Amino acid sequence: MHISHKILSLTILIFFLHQPLLHANETKKDQDSVLALGMEMSNMRNMLAAYILTGAKISYKRPHERLKNGIVHYENMLDTLTKDYPNDKVMQDSIQKSRDAWVNVKGAMELALKNTSLEKLKSGAIWIHGNIRTVIKEMANMKAHLFKTSTIQNKDALNASIEIAASAKRLSAHYMMDLWHLDDPTIEKHWEKGMKIYADSILVLKNSPFIHNKKFASNLRSVIKYHRYFRKMWEKPKIYSILIDKKTDIVFHKAKEITEIILQSK
Repeated sequence: MHISHKILSLTILIFFLHQPLLHANETKKDQDSVLALGMEMSNMRNMLAAYILTGAKISYKRPHERLKNGIVHYENMLDTLTKDYPNDKVMQDSIQKSRDAWVNVKGAMELALKNTSLEKLKSGAIWIHGNIRTVIKEMANMKAHLFKTSTIQNKDALNASIEIAASAKRLSAHYMMDLWHLDDPTIEKHWEKGMKIYADSILVLKNSPFIHNKKFASNLRSVIKYHRYFRKMWEKPKIYSILIDKKTDIVFHKAKEITEIILQSK
């Protein structure tokens, strides 16, 4: 009995000693998943932009490769989340809805990889724009769920930096849709929604404690400057498609640097 009591006590001690490590591993997994979801929210818009560049016969940054790689990256993320959250019903439901919606979106995206007529490509772009939101919505739902249930630090600031990166890619895709003269009356509404999310996220970051970090503040100033730039460019005749894509790339990378600063804080 005495030996059994010692073994039991040792087992309990080992269990409690392992709790901080297990807790840290769970937090790291959730954090990585949130970052992956944010990246794929950007990637989904990037694929739409690559589709339009292909249809418009603009070869900037090899849109065919961007589109093919984007498809693989998104599907890999879904596979990873499926394995990492086998017992999380909310995650699994969203993953399944994502897979269901993705089947037809992917099929439409792949039109740009084939010898497809301009008329079909334009029709496909409109269809993608109308249906891609289901895929993005499920990613946003999963991100929100993980923020709610995890012990990730600085959630508001982290979410804001992720949303700025995604919004930048949204703006690029919608600018080029308008440039391509697609018959879609919702383009401007979704551009404005992207601009609002971008602006709201800037406000969160300006009011965060990280504003005292010089690199963070410098990156945020750039992000704010480009928000004003995108507003001006939208109001001009649409003739700067490649330039817009370049500028949104800058914002995307600035937002990633802001994210890294937030993650490095203790």
